[in-house]
Amino acid sequence: MNLRIFVIDDEESIRDSFRIHLEGQGHEVLTADKPHACAVFQGHDCDRDYPCGHMLLIDHFLPGMNGLDFIQMMEQRGCKGAMRNKVLMSGDTTAVDKEKAERLGCHIIQKPLTLGKLDQIVDEVQATVDLNEKLANLVVN
Repeated sequence: MNLRIFVIDDEESIRDSFRIHLEGQGHEVLTADKPHACAVFQGHDCDRDYPCGHMLLIDHFLPGMNGLDFIQMMEQRGCKGAMRNKVLMSGDTTAVDKEKAERLGCHIIQKPLTLGKLDQIVDEVQATVDLNEKLANLVVN
């Protein structure tokens, strides 16, 4: 089964490398420099009936906010995927509030993240995903 994976990072080289690599394995990969398409990011409650994806890879240091704060907003605003597979990436993991990350169910990964380590993380998620799970229909611009 292939996953729908979101990669949110302000570094284009990371987004593109992950997208090319994961799409080559058959996964659907949606990338952004910030989570601007998400209703939660825009200050609204989640309006989806189903989770948007199987996995979120998000940078901790994003322009205007950090990834952990976005994940907390997801939870507070009823995101259907809030308690799912969330990986917070950071070049400085000492700056991450580890208690908050644990409370929100986030895995913290030190950058740079090798493609081998990425594969390991994706394989672990893939082993836990329900093959019959319905995902929200997304319109990508």
